Amino acid sequence: MAEPGLFSWFHLVALFLILTATILVSYFLRNTSEKVYKRVVLITWLALIAFEIGKQLILAFHYGSPSYWEYSYRDFPFSICSMVYYFTPILLFVNKEKHPRIVDAAVGYLCLITLMAGIVVCAYPKMVTSRLIFINIQTFIHHGSQVVLGVFIFVWNRRSVSIKTFYRSLLAFAITVVIAILINLSFQPHFINMFFINPLIVTNLPIGIIVQEKAGYPVFLIGFLSLIALATFLTYLMETSIYKAIEKRKAKAGD
Repeated sequence: MAEPGLFSWFHLVALFLILTATILVSYFLRNTSEKVYKRVVLITWLALIAFEIGKQLILAFHYGSPSYWEYSYRDFPFSICSMVYYFTPILLFVNKEKHPRIVDAAVGYLCLITLMAGIVVCAYPKMVTSRLIFINIQTFIHHGSQVVLGVFIFVWNRRSVSIKTFYRSLLAFAITVVIAILINLSFQPHFINMFFINPLIVTNLPIGIIVQEKAGYPVFLIGFLSLIALATFLTYLMETSIYKAIEKRKAKAGD
């Protein structure tokens, strides 16, 4: 297919479906039981894993004469948007009573950081679309699910999400950044740039590439991580402000 452009029919349909699913799931399941909450999260997680496996297989197959298989290291699933694969099981299988901080950090990562990343990619998907139909479907399902799942997780945990959740999500993010850098260095000489912060490769982020070329890698890295932290904090403020406004309106209506 022709690669979907910004605000093409494919992009607009995807945005409509993502927005609709976000509203419906978050509204009708906002007060559901923990069993249903975890079931929805589990089904979404399994579906995303299945689509990711399909993506990896397709990107590893190279058409030509002859055709051949060669793993695409650059598409290894350890990007910021891939963290939904790793943090969702914490919500599902870690005992919240015994490990409340760990679960809270996972909640924060999913409803703040991956939600923010999903919104950015859905709004500007130029770096994740291609001419392969399955990849385009998979990428919008994946990043759209980050938005739907992120909002739903926040709404369901809205009474327990606090500024501590934000701080814990940043700590978890710092850990994943270190892991990403280690993966980037370990996979050399293969082209791999997890989190776009491989110190041996110039980033392909639109503004980041200019910063890295002009000011050097350390400045780019500090600026990039600071931007993520700021965007995460703004996401936290947006979600909590909306929740507080709704609760305030309910209180006035009750009076």
